[in-house]
Amino acid sequence: MIRALSGLLWLDAASQTAACTVFAVGKMATKDGSVLISHSDDGSPTNDARLLYVPAADHSPDEKRPIYYTPELFPRYLGYHMGPDYRPDADTKAYNLSDPIGYIEQVPHTFGYQSGTYGVLNEHGVSVAESTCSAVFGTCGKGSTVGCEPGRKVGSALMSIDTLSYLAMERTRTSREAVELMGSLASKYGFYGPPDSFEGSGESLVVGDPDEAWAFQILSDPTGTSAIWAAKRLPDDQMTVVANMYTIREVKANDKENYILSPNIFEVAKSKGWWKEGTAFDFTLMYSGGEYAHKYYSGRRMWRGLQMAKPSLALPTTYEDIRYKPVYPWSVVPDAKVSHHDLMAWHRDWYAGTEFDMTKGIQAGPFGTPDRYQTVSSKVKGHWERSIALYRTNAVYVQQLHHPGEGRPQGMASVAWYAAGPPHYAAFVPIPSGVNETIHALQFANPKKFENYSMNWLVRRVMDVCQIRFDVMHNYVYSAQQAVEMQADALIEKVRQAGTTSPAELNKIFQEHASQVLQKWKELMPFLLFRFSGNTDIETMQSLSYPDAWLDASGYKDGPPDAPKEDRCPPNCDPPASAAEVVV
Repeated sequence: MIRALSGLLWLDAASQTAACTVFAVGKMATKDGSVLISHSDDGSPTNDARLLYVPAADHSPDEKRPIYYTPELFPRYLGYHMGPDYRPDADTKAYNLSDPIGYIEQVPHTFGYQSGTYGVLNEHGVSVAESTCSAVFGTCGKGSTVGCEPGRKVGSALMSIDTLSYLAMERTRTSREAVELMGSLASKYGFYGPPDSFEGSGESLVVGDPDEAWAFQILSDPTGTSAIWAAKRLPDDQMTVVANMYTIREVKANDKENYILSPNIFEVAKSKGWWKEGTAFDFTLMYSGGEYAHKYYSGRRMWRGLQMAKPSLALPTTYEDIRYKPVYPWSVVPDAKVSHHDLMAWHRDWYAGTEFDMTKGIQAGPFGTPDRYQTVSSKVKGHWERSIALYRTNAVYVQQLHHPGEGRPQGMASVAWYAAGPPHYAAFVPIPSGVNETIHALQFANPKKFENYSMNWLVRRVMDVCQIRFDVMHNYVYSAQQAVEMQADALIEKVRQAGTTSPAELNKIFQEHASQVLQKWKELMPFLLFRFSGNTDIETMQSLSYPDAWLDASGYKDGPPDAPKEDRCPPNCDPPASAAEVVV
C-alpha cells in the first residue's frame, strides 16, 4: 500500500511486487526494419492474464466514454463497454459489473485492438509496453480512499496507466499521437498509480509504431489532481530497457523532435527547491523514488538488457545509487541487428553465463532451477537476485511493428507475439494486427480454476513440473518453444506471400495455430513426468542422481557414515585346531 511522507513515498513491504521489464529497439537496429517493443507482465497469481479483443466502434455525437477503476485483478473489467469477451461468462458470473468512476468526451470512431492489462496492439500498429516505477508523488484514484497522499481523504484522479493505454489504442494512429493524447488526458483529469503496489506510484510506457518508439514516464502531481510526465524518443539505431525505475535523465524543452513534456515538469521541481533554472534538468533525479525491493532490483536488469544487446560494451555490475549517480546509458547501438526472437530470448534470460547465473549455486537447488519464489520469513532476512525471467509472469508481449508493403499486406505487417505465462516455459504465439477477434487459447486464465483449454494454465503446469528436474526437463521445453516459434515464422511468411487480408481468413489461420500450440503444451507436461519419472531417465532406465557440486554443498558427505564392515566373528572366526578339539 502506498503512503506519502514529507513528499516522498514509503512502501508497505507486505504488498506484492509486480515488476515488469520492457525493451525497445528502433527500426534501423532490427533485422527486418521493424520497430520492436516488449513487456513482461509480472504480477501476482490473482492478476488477470487474459488477452481479449476490443472491437472497433462508432459513437454518437453526444456519447460519453466511461472511465473505470483499474485494479488489474481478475476480472480487470466486467461489463458491456469493451466488447463481447468482457461480458459476464461462466468464469466471471460471480463478480459484479464494473461501475464507471467518471466520463470523458467520446470520439466518433474507436479502433479495434488486442488488450491485456494494458493495450497490446491496435489495428494501426500502435502498441505499448509497461513497467511500474517508484515516484516521489502519488495519489488515489477517483472515489478511492486507498493510497491517498496526506491531507486527502478520497481521490479525484481519473486516469491510470491501464486506462491511458486503452485510450491510446482506441484513438491514435502513431506513437507520437499516443504520447500526446495520454499526457494531455493525465494532465487534465489527474493520474493515479497502482494503489496497492509495493513498487511505487509512478509508471513508464514504451509506446511504439512502425516508425518510432517513445519512452513515456509519468507520476501524479503533488496536488493529486494532475500529472507530471516526460516522453523521450528512442533513436532509430538504438535500443533501451526499462526495469521498474524511471530512465529518462536530462530533458530538453526546446528539442520538440525528441522530447514531449508536461507543462508543469520544471515548475514543480523548482517550487520544491530541487532544481534551479539554468541547470540541467534530470527527470529521474527529480521524480524517481529510486530502486525498491532491494539494491540491484532494477539496475541488474538494466545492465543485463544493455549487455545482451551490446556485449562489446563494458558496463559495471555494481554502483552506489542509480537515482543520484547514473551508471548506465539510456540507450545503446546494438552490436548486431536485432530480431523479435532476440527479444524473446532476452525475456527468457536468467543471467546465464554471467557471475549472476540463477541456475548455479545452492540457491538453485540440486537441479539448477532459476526460479526464486517469494519468501516471507519473520526470522530470516535477505533478498534473492532478480532476473528478467520470472516465475510469476502472467504474460509477455513482443510487438513487431512494420508498415504495410514490401510483401506485408495490410493486417499482416504488425504482429504481437504473446507468451501466456512465464516466458522460459511459454511459447510465443503470433497475433497480426488484422486479427479482429480474441484468440480462444488466450481468452481464459481464471486464477481460481484450472482450465485445460487455457494456455496460461498449461504453461504454469509445465513450469511446476520442471521444478522437479529443471536441468534435464527444460531442454525439452526449449526445443518445443523453438519448434513452434519457427513454425509461426513460416506461417506468417506464407500468409503474407498469399496476400491474405480478410479478417475472417486471418482469424481462422491464427486461431488454428494457437490451438496447435495449446495441444503441444497439453502433451508436454505428461511427457516430462513420464520421461523422468522417479528421477530416472525412462529411455535409458538410468538414475539421474544429484550433481556433485550440490552434494558437496548440501552436507551429503556429513550425513550418516558408511555401514560398519562386518569383519568380526562370526563369520571371520579362527578355525578350530583339529576335529578332536571340537566340543560336543
